[in-house]
Amino acid sequence: MKVVSSSTAEQEQEIANLVGRFYESVFPNYFTEDEILHFKELGVLQPNKSTFTYTGTLRDAYQVMTCLQVLLTIMDKKDRVNSNAPECHSEELFMRNVTLLNEYGIFFPFGYNHFIQMNEQSGIGGLPMYNVQVANSYLV
Repeated sequence: MKVVSSSTAEQEQEIANLVGRFYESVFPNYFTEDEILHFKELGVLQPNKSTFTYTGTLRDAYQVMTCLQVLLTIMDKKDRVNSNAPECHSEELFMRNVTLLNEYGIFFPFGYNHFIQMNEQSGIGGLPMYNVQVANSYLV
């Protein structure tokens, strides 16, 4: 008999928050609004029912949270540093964490090369629907 601890509600909420960060601040930098909506329909960063191995244990929750945090950190670092600089270590780390997410059944079909070039529509002239924050309700 093996005793395992289940994940806490806070861990599950943190996983949901991390997934939200991808949709709100990472994906709009690299993809169009239509592509992001399509990702939601496909279930990107959601459990893949056919390969779902995430059992909701404490260890699994920590592993998924860590993978998502590492991917976000790599993206943040990549955005701040020259995006054309060779980053072999970052690419290896990125792919290792994508592999782990997919092993847990969390659908993430992207490779490092999907995040090489920033989306021109996400610049100052464009206002992606995920980044818009209303400053005054009368000006909506």
